[in-house]
Amino acid sequence: MRIKLDIVPLGRVGGDIIDAIKQELKKKDFIVRVYAKNDPPKTALNVYRKQYNAKVILDSLRKLKGKIVAITNFDLYTDKLSFVFSISEYEGPAVISTYRMSPRFYQEKPNFDLFVNRIVKEILYLVGKIEGLKDCPNIKCIMHKTSSVRDLDYKEKDFCKDCKINNVLKGVEL
Repeated sequence: MRIKLDIVPLGRVGGDIIDAIKQELKKKDFIVRVYAKNDPPKTALNVYRKQYNAKVILDSLRKLKGKIVAITNFDLYTDKLSFVFSISEYEGPAVISTYRMSPRFYQEKPNFDLFVNRIVKEILYLVGKIEGLKDCPNIKCIMHKTSSVRDLDYKEKDFCKDCKINNVLKGVEL
């Protein structure tokens, strides 16, 4: 079953990044549509933290239909966490931040392919969460919850053997 995914660029996410993500997802047999660029809601900005509240952005995305993944270059946080790579809800929507995925954030040389790879892995994880899949303890599995960019780099773009068996039975293939 092909997964239909709608990408909503928020802020200043480059078209080259969106195009690269779209191509990577098509390799996984996704049907990808891209919305026109938007700005995150002004109420999401916490001027003291210089970050955006991810839950406020999710609230603004709920009116959209389909499997919605918003992609922003702004730094995200939640009430419980000082930063998040992404956040999602069962059956959507989801929002992902590229801010801390960029090699430049870690004073590394720019590496477009690494950057896109990180984003795609996080999107695949989010699609799994939207579909109701649980986190996996296997650090190589796409459904492993990451807490650092190194964790994200280490995991693969596929399910581990156990998740592959369990999730195919549920009708979910990434």
